[in-house]
Amino acid sequence: MKQRCRVLRHEGFSIGQIAKIVKRSESTVHWHVRDITLTAPQRLQLRNQWRAVMVVVNAKRRGRPLKPLLFRTPPWSRELVHLVSHLSFDGRVDRYGCYYYSRSYSQATHVKRLLQHLLGVRARMRRKPNDVWVVSCYNVAVAAWLAGREGELLQVIARRIVWQQQWLQAFFDDEGHIHMNGGIRRVRASQKDTALLQIARTCLELFGIQSRIDQRAQAIEITGRKNLSGFQQHINFSPGIRVNGRRKNGLWDHSIEKRKLLEYALGSYVSSAL
Repeated sequence: MKQRCRVLRHEGFSIGQIAKIVKRSESTVHWHVRDITLTAPQRLQLRNQWRAVMVVVNAKRRGRPLKPLLFRTPPWSRELVHLVSHLSFDGRVDRYGCYYYSRSYSQATHVKRLLQHLLGVRARMRRKPNDVWVVSCYNVAVAAWLAGREGELLQVIARRIVWQQQWLQAFFDDEGHIHMNGGIRRVRASQKDTALLQIARTCLELFGIQSRIDQRAQAIEITGRKNLSGFQQHINFSPGIRVNGRRKNGLWDHSIEKRKLLEYALGSYVSSAL
């Protein structure tokens, strides 16, 4: 057997191929041929053979993982609307997985917990050099299921007003900020997709909140004490969502919750009336 292993190795067979031919373990084959070095053409031929095999394997898989991951497929709920909305606004779902980006640690952990709680999958979380937290889950089956939910989202939220509230909160959490400077008090959210701005405006009206769309800036604005109060009561920012206090051109020298800023803005109306 030893001599046959050595002859096959000299002919350019891999250790795995030799093990199958002689019906022995790879460790046994390696012991017999460990001193035989393949030539450059032989190594190139083995690489080409491996690539050809992977082409066939991938074609048979058609996007299915080699090790299928069992995950839950929950029905629509407030939490699922929140999760899919976040992935739509400040994330993405592609063929290989889902991703979410946020400078807020609490918001990133919130999305990570939703993935685990709803789908039963463990997502990874890391911090980039620019202080952006990235939540990622690499699995084509999970990605395909979430892509389907993303395609249904806007039609689904029309069924229940509470789901529209969850969609709006995710929208303003990811895209929104609050201006409070002098006499300016406004909640503003930017979005390149003007159709989403119109949907947000329509949903806000269901809660009695009037807003305007700034077409030039591609943003929606909420101003006025009554509208801001309605936004605080029915939508508001999620706990832990903060402004970036380290931003060079920012108005605040420390990271403060947007919910607290909204309280300051509404409180300033009382102060200015005195």
